[in-house]
Amino acid sequence: MADAALVDNRRALIAVIAAVTAMAVSLSLSIPLVSLLMEKRGYGSDVIGLMGALPALSFLLASPVVPACTRVVGSGKMLWGSLILAALSIWALSWSDNIYFWFFLRLMIGLSMAVLFLISETWLNKIAREKTRGRTIAIYISSMTCGFAFGPVLINFLGAEGSLPFIVSSLIVMSAGFAFLIVGDRFPDLGEKSSYSIFSFIKIAPMISAATLLVAFFDGSVLTLLPVYGVKNGQALEMAVLMTSALLAGNILLQLPIGWLADRFDRTKVILGCGIVGVLGALILPFVVLEPYLLWPLLVIWGGGVVGTYTIALVVMGQVFKGGDLITATAAVGMLWGLGSLFGPVLAGVAMEVVKPHGMPLTFAAACLLFVLVAASHLRRSRKA
Repeated sequence: MADAALVDNRRALIAVIAAVTAMAVSLSLSIPLVSLLMEKRGYGSDVIGLMGALPALSFLLASPVVPACTRVVGSGKMLWGSLILAALSIWALSWSDNIYFWFFLRLMIGLSMAVLFLISETWLNKIAREKTRGRTIAIYISSMTCGFAFGPVLINFLGAEGSLPFIVSSLIVMSAGFAFLIVGDRFPDLGEKSSYSIFSFIKIAPMISAATLLVAFFDGSVLTLLPVYGVKNGQALEMAVLMTSALLAGNILLQLPIGWLADRFDRTKVILGCGIVGVLGALILPFVVLEPYLLWPLLVIWGGGVVGTYTIALVVMGQVFKGGDLITATAAVGMLWGLGSLFGPVLAGVAMEVVKPHGMPLTFAAACLLFVLVAASHLRRSRKA
């Protein structure tokens, strides 16, 4: 029986990681594609930016209702439904040029994203063993980041015109269904009720909440604005674009070592260390932005360290919350992620205009410092307890 359960858990781990990676590839292919096509058709950057904010808005709106819907419908039907909705919505982007239709479709894609990611992360934490939880979550984050990094590369092969890119993106989403076929009908039972609400989660778990907001801010603003920051500070356009690639490389390469540290040492100390890396990286960036031998290693370490805060936050969440509380905690994290992704780019963009030319890294340094204070406070309380 124990061996059978172990095999089922391994199949589930493979299914979750494969499905989320496929969704990441598809999203990172279709989202820039929509922006490029809108720009070619003469839409302003304000409309394009609004379109780009819709997935974050979907997370913000959908996350509070996912736990209740999962209890009623079941996790398996919710996961299959999210795949079908995402695939159809992405394919439908090629049916019409109507901008209002595209806005509706992007909301549907964001909704399917919210369902898939929230249930998958709950499932992952539910089956992860405590001894290797850090490494398991790290593999998940690294694989998902690989997916997001690979999607834009496909645009170079598929082009940005016609129906083909959208059809391929839709098929990539549906390929995640093969991962779910591996587990048969052994989807997680997430029907237990939680002992608290999503909105009380911030008070219960301030460190996890702060880490989520921080990395959503990083993902939505720093990754987006870093090439602009590089150009404004004298980098050639080609090199400025590669700065984002260096950050992503850090996200991919350093999560497993960070997960290993989380399995060996006090997890609050590890997440605190990641936050300090975030502060230092943001403060050092203005001094090395034109020094390639210093810039590239800094970006790799900085990107890996900042995203490491979210990796450890998920690890701690799976360690602390169980049963129905776990999906409520994951839904709360999804809502916070939507909030950070929605307002982060606006805040960083304004900072770049007000404090020229280093407003973006200074704003992020302040955000990281706030997180470090929250993590340090959590460490003090846990020592007293």
